[in-house]
Amino acid sequence: MLLSTSVYGQLTINGSVTSATDGSPLPGVNILEQGTTNGTSTDRDGNYSLEVQGANATLIFTYIGFLPQEVDVNNQRTINVPLQEDVEMLEDVVVIGYGEQDRKTLTSSVSSVSAEDIQNTPVAGTDQLMQGRAAGVQVSTNSGTPGGGIFVKIRGTTSISGGSDPLYVVDGVPIETGNFGLGLGGETTSALADINPSDIESIEVLKDASATAIYGARAANGVVLITTKRGGDAAPSIRVRSYYGFEEPVNTPALVSGPEFEMLINESARNNGEPEPYENPQSAIDTDWANTVFRTGTVRNYDLSISGGNETIKYAISGSNYKQDGVVKPATYDRSSTRINLDLNATDKLSLGTSLTYSFSNRNRARNNDNITGVLGGVYFIPSNQPVYREDGSYTKFSIFENPVAAATEIDFNMDVNRFIGNVFADYEFFPGLTFRTSWSYDYNEINEDRYNNTFTNEGAAVNGSGLSTVANSKNWTGENTLSYLFNIGNHNFSTLLGTSIQESEFKRTTAEGQQFPSNDFQRIEDAAVQTSSSSGTSWGIASFFGRVKYDYDRKYLATLTIRRDGSSRFGENNRWGTFPSLALGWVPSEESFFDIDWISNLKIRGSYGITGNQGGIDNFQAQGLWGGESYTNAPGTSPEQLSNPNLQWETTNQLDIGFDIGFMDDRITLVYDYYHKQTEDLLLAVPVPMSTGFEELVQNFGELENKGMELGITADIIQQEDLNWNLQFNIAGNRNEVTKLAAPFNVYNRDIYRYQEGYPMYSFYFHEQLGVDPQTGDPIFTDVDGDGTFNPNTDRKIVGDANPDFFGGITNTLNFIGFDLSVFLQYSYGNDQLNWNRFFQEHGGARNTNFLSSQLDRWQQPGDDTMVSRMTSANYAGNLRPSRFVEDGSYMRLKTATLGYTIPSDFFDSIGINLSRARFYVTGHNLLTFTNYTGLDPEVTATATTSLTRGIEFYTMPQARSILGGFDITF
Repeated sequence: MLLSTSVYGQLTINGSVTSATDGSPLPGVNILEQGTTNGTSTDRDGNYSLEVQGANATLIFTYIGFLPQEVDVNNQRTINVPLQEDVEMLEDVVVIGYGEQDRKTLTSSVSSVSAEDIQNTPVAGTDQLMQGRAAGVQVSTNSGTPGGGIFVKIRGTTSISGGSDPLYVVDGVPIETGNFGLGLGGETTSALADINPSDIESIEVLKDASATAIYGARAANGVVLITTKRGGDAAPSIRVRSYYGFEEPVNTPALVSGPEFEMLINESARNNGEPEPYENPQSAIDTDWANTVFRTGTVRNYDLSISGGNETIKYAISGSNYKQDGVVKPATYDRSSTRINLDLNATDKLSLGTSLTYSFSNRNRARNNDNITGVLGGVYFIPSNQPVYREDGSYTKFSIFENPVAAATEIDFNMDVNRFIGNVFADYEFFPGLTFRTSWSYDYNEINEDRYNNTFTNEGAAVNGSGLSTVANSKNWTGENTLSYLFNIGNHNFSTLLGTSIQESEFKRTTAEGQQFPSNDFQRIEDAAVQTSSSSGTSWGIASFFGRVKYDYDRKYLATLTIRRDGSSRFGENNRWGTFPSLALGWVPSEESFFDIDWISNLKIRGSYGITGNQGGIDNFQAQGLWGGESYTNAPGTSPEQLSNPNLQWETTNQLDIGFDIGFMDDRITLVYDYYHKQTEDLLLAVPVPMSTGFEELVQNFGELENKGMELGITADIIQQEDLNWNLQFNIAGNRNEVTKLAAPFNVYNRDIYRYQEGYPMYSFYFHEQLGVDPQTGDPIFTDVDGDGTFNPNTDRKIVGDANPDFFGGITNTLNFIGFDLSVFLQYSYGNDQLNWNRFFQEHGGARNTNFLSSQLDRWQQPGDDTMVSRMTSANYAGNLRPSRFVEDGSYMRLKTATLGYTIPSDFFDSIGINLSRARFYVTGHNLLTFTNYTGLDPEVTATATTSLTRGIEFYTMPQARSILGGFDITF
């Protein structure tokens, strides 16, 4: 009887589960009696107790991040189990909204840039780390201005007026990325420039609706999650990094010489039947205006960090200083920053943490980019036959254009930015798997700007000195509370999340201006005889509720359901709230028992559909009828400023994504493919209204936009040997953008050169299509668009191209050989048109008295000449003509970065008694080579960054520089 009870009766098993790696207890391990629903989980100390049906039972132990293990009871009363870590899963964990997930069970489309990818890449800004490294993420530079703005588009642009910027979340803090500085032509500044790239651990780009819907109302343009480095359970580690180098202009403006200028002006005068103004062009002054302001600049950076910790507290502390001189005087950028990340295990259930960043930056700004009176405007416009200085030593003046030397040296424009980004959080684990987190964050941005145009400049001379001083503050706080529960039922794995969020943003600006200063030695506004001032402010807020359920069965069948509901102060009282759901499904055939293809190590098929929103297309309080202060005969009063629209609501983007992940030969080669289709509805646009309302337009929800495309990413470990490794990463993406619904076509920018029209993409160029030049007369030949038999500049314009590339991406080759490492990164864009708007003004045929680009030398001169540049005569360059020859092919392939490094073996330091764990020395080059047919300075830049409606235009824009850096990276 005793034997029978032992074999067939119930039996209580006790024991503990630990990590086989370090012996630490594992709480929340799922334990199931095989073939039954009988199970339990370990407590916070890793202990468990389970009553089984008999001595021959089998127990199955499962835990996320560890390999499952089966143990036969065999009449044992105590069973202690060490679980082995699932190395593959731990090495491929990606950050997602409000959590982490191993890529094996990920159902959404997420591109990752890991610490391994970027640790050896010295760059000025965090946003540059994404360029060409994530499929479907198009990153292009506003200009070469130090600390300047950058464009990031994830799967195209989903809003006409709302811009293309994604939502950036740094360590859980949604940060403000707008351009808060004073207008300076089309130049913007980058808020991400305040974050030290050396602090970055990883960057995840959330692309499809399943990944982004958890952020709801602000996720239509995608989400970028930036995670910074944190401490670990290890002895203190000190890391010192520094580099120094120089940068130089890749191209400078190709302008005619002084003699060539006078020769061309004389030719134009002859063709116009006018007297030649210059008697002897060959004796003309020859000033190289570009040489007066372009320069070789320097770049330097210092980084110091310390990290470490124990079971109770972990820390990572860093400080850095970065300084860059632009290649066009007087532009400089100087940033100092510090970061503190702390994690504290207060009790077995309670853990606390914080991430704090403070940075101070100074920009000495140069007036360029979409500004004809700036430094580069003077370089291009002032004729080469003019000297820099007059005989009396004063600056040469020419029309409205600023002497470039005066613009570079006599205008003081400084911008100081104090930036604080921080959060505190607490996690409380009620029992294994159930955790509550509360997180509170603050993003503070203070911008101080001072500008003074002294009396040697055109503007300053007109008013005896012109000064401006402004202080702007952006405050953004967020409070979030989440409850997450991870649990297993046999092979059914669940991860659930419920949360609430509240966010408020406030912006204020105070500006003072002055004129008529006693001398250039007095530049404070209080010293001006004439003083004016103004102030402004605005705010907005969002309240949110969200939830997510992730499920997988045996890591083969996957599902993710997400929903978020947001209420925004920006919208009308009838439509303040919006709901943003998504559903994703996945299947991993390679985990099936019937899958028997040895050379395919992993295959996952996934699909998702969801809705995200956008509130960025309107200003705050746009839905309300507003009144503003007004004066009449110096009497105070008010007047209406805008009509109300209580029905104003969110822009919404519906996105379908179908993709697959496949690995070959034990994942030595991996391939990720996605097809997506995004449809944006209820665009927020200013729509014309009857003049009887007293206004010309009203912001309404009217319009639709479509983006669809494909992405492909390939990673291959081509060579894996003890002394030699070669890794290749390649990605390519193509997006097709189309405006599918508008109230009416409209044109934007200078001379209406961009057109928005149904059936065409955004950023379409609206020009007179030039077919060539008549070889007999030298007159331009244009398309007769309306077919009436006569070319009419007022009616015969058409869309001739757009700034969107057909496809773009990047290629990275990394080799390691006996301590040496070589990385070569190529970035490319194909099929994008680039508008060389400089040519419109500097290829003028003598219709103006300003300088010429050297392309004017290719003009028609005699019958039989084959060229696209018309005969020198005012009629061929009339102000109402917009020849399409200025819209050029902007395709390019750029050797973006190349790095050669050497790491000294650690055995060497041990042999000489120096306590160094790593010492690496390297040399890096940026923008080394560019292959393009574009004739301007840089095929990547966009001068008009201050408006979201234009892209792909070079207009007196500071180009990117070529730089060579040398540095070291030492860890103690």
